[in-house]
Amino acid sequence: MRAKRIGRWAVVTGILAVAAGCGASAGPPPVSPQLGTEFTLAPGGTARLDDDRLTVSFDEVAADGRCPAGTACVWEGDATVVTAVTVGAQRTRHELHTNQRFSTGVTVGRYRIELVALRPSPPASGPVPGGDYRAELLVTGE
Repeated sequence: MRAKRIGRWAVVTGILAVAAGCGASAGPPPVSPQLGTEFTLAPGGTARLDDDRLTVSFDEVAADGRCPAGTACVWEGDATVVTAVTVGAQRTRHELHTNQRFSTGVTVGRYRIELVALRPSPPASGPVPGGDYRAELLVTGE
């Protein structure tokens, strides 16, 4: 009788483990834009470009100090978007900024990755929830 209970418990545990693995998501499905075409990624999103020779992922917004929508600011502020770029076997992380005073793009191998925009702008009522961000990017080949 005890062996039967252990067997059932093992089956139930196995089913729960498989279900948890199926429900786990590494982010939205990858997009496949063409080089030279702007595209949008949500946090956790990945773009595969140039016949999968390059992947660009939007990891997170590390800081958002932009001027809130509908307010008057002395300075437009800046937001920092963290990306992961993989070319071949080389994976690197980069911080791209919304403010032109800082680095808005990076060159990795023969590719140039540019942050075109980060949406939405922060509301006056408080910060943007992390999952609501959308990074508009442009990748070109050099």
